[in-house]
Amino acid sequence: MVSLREASTEDAAVMAHIQSASLRENGEEYYTDEQLAYLAPTEPDAETIPEDEFTDDSCRPIMAELDGLIIGWGSIYLDENVLAATFVDPDYTGHGIGRTIVEELDTIARQEGVEELIVPASLNAVGFYETLGFEKQREIDASGPDTPEIPSVELTKQLS
Repeated sequence: MVSLREASTEDAAVMAHIQSASLRENGEEYYTDEQLAYLAPTEPDAETIPEDEFTDDSCRPIMAELDGLIIGWGSIYLDENVLAATFVDPDYTGHGIGRTIVEELDTIARQEGVEELIVPASLNAVGFYETLGFEKQREIDASGPDTPEIPSVELTKQLS
């Protein structure tokens, strides 16, 4: 049975590994090698995960564990109504782990009075979020300064 818990800074390295592995496994047909190198470094480290995942009072990062093994994570920024991340170890994809993470983040958002969740989704994750009731709003570019263009899709879900 999957258990969920709050993430801590000690989880950053495994979070980065899961994020990169997930994007490399699932994003190959959607992104170029250059885009994947930026999104999913082959040797991710703890610095890959922004520090505000753990220090921002509005951020709620959670970890999914199975028999003590971390197999996924997700986070929500309550002040921006943004479900910022959902990543599952590729070895556990398709077993409801991502759904469990999103449902917990959805519950947290509702408890905190969020009326609408926004997800800036990688192209490979759009279908996943749509199965959970999110609706496409527009195409966006999730790149930063001095990075390749990262095509993504913004989706939203009404909570109230």
